[in-house]
Amino acid sequence: MSHQTIRGHVCASAVPALIFFALFSTDTRAACAQASDSAQRATDLDSPSTHPAPRPSTFTPSADLAIGFNGELTDGRTVRTTNVYSLSGTGITQVTQDATPAVGAFATFHQSFTRWLGYNVHFGYTRFSEQYSNGEQFLPNSTTTLPASSTFVAGSIRTNVYDLSVSSVIEGPRTRRFTTFAQVGGGGLFFNPIDSKVGATPQIRPTLVFGVGANFKVSAHLDFRAEYRGLFYKSPDFNLAAIYPGITGTNQFPVTRLFTVTNTPALSLVYHFGRTRAASARATAVSTHGNDR
Repeated sequence: MSHQTIRGHVCASAVPALIFFALFSTDTRAACAQASDSAQRATDLDSPSTHPAPRPSTFTPSADLAIGFNGELTDGRTVRTTNVYSLSGTGITQVTQDATPAVGAFATFHQSFTRWLGYNVHFGYTRFSEQYSNGEQFLPNSTTTLPASSTFVAGSIRTNVYDLSVSSVIEGPRTRRFTTFAQVGGGGLFFNPIDSKVGATPQIRPTLVFGVGANFKVSAHLDFRAEYRGLFYKSPDFNLAAIYPGITGTNQFPVTRLFTVTNTPALSLVYHFGRTRAASARATAVSTHGNDR
């Protein structure tokens, strides 16, 4: 038998073996890879550092009631206008609006929807006097025979004031003992004049409310709160007619209708409904964990 015939038989016999070896090697490698992947997934599931278990939510909707006292400090307004008359002279008019400082009492109900959002319903009462004045002066020039003149009228109206408003509350940064918040909303100021001899009647003014504050945790159920609320509104005129030159009447009064801001710093004691020591501790732990991160 020739050498070429022998090599042909050898090659023909080796082909099935090579095919079997290739198939066996492929299956073996696939099985090994699959086993390795399964082992890796099992290791990943067992390892808490790689895939930590999800932390259950500790937030629980809460409600609280604050009762306290506040100051009432209203920004005074002064408006001055000057009119020049070429044939006679110069006329100057100045009106002022203010309110006496006062102390009031209030109650605020707060409820949270989420960890960062809630609302306030606020009711307050105070008593102060609205103060108005109207002054006019005429300065003649050299071309007129009109004399110089001036008038000044001032008055005040004592009134009860009721504050009712609803505000959205956004929770701010917090620590173990302190929580902060900001609020914005709207409502109404109800002015009810007391013993008015000029015919003043009750009046309601729409009000924009804004403010910030902080709570200090005293116990599981009690907080101490310090806050600032600002009230932006148009000064009441109690449905009286303002005084103008040449106009007289029994109900004339130097009222103004200027926009103003009443600043109300407040201190209150807050009671939390349903907040237990355990829930308070969980909230503190979550807050501390969040700050550490």
